[in-house]
Amino acid sequence: MHLKNLGGIYVLKDEHYILVVDDNVSVRRLLFEIISNEGYKVETAGSGIETIQMVNSNIPSLILLDVKMPGMSGLETLEKLRVYAPGVPVIMMTAYSEMDACQEAKNRGLVREYLKKPFEIDELRFLIKNIMHEKIA
Repeated sequence: MHLKNLGGIYVLKDEHYILVVDDNVSVRRLLFEIISNEGYKVETAGSGIETIQMVNSNIPSLILLDVKMPGMSGLETLEKLRVYAPGVPVIMMTAYSEMDACQEAKNRGLVREYLKKPFEIDELRFLIKNIMHEKIA
């Protein structure tokens, strides 16, 4: 664990803390179970606003972020995350209709990867394992 200075405010950073953001409660539960079973601490958020509030108090090591959410979209949330947590890797989760926006975000270095829903659980595990291994190494 590390303390990170954010403008004079120190927040806890847990190396194995993964934030799952999706407005669909069933998706959040499923991803929580899958990632927890891999041995990681997992928190969930159901909206962009909730995500920003959580990141302000505890910066995760990795964020899984749905693109299509009511209110603040995943892409709008991503822009704000880059202010509050610029170095945190993000994996976007998207339906086919948002693929171009996700590719553009990846090209600009805003996201690490994106997964097209429905995606293979093993693919998600592989991405998480590789990203978290890089952060620890």
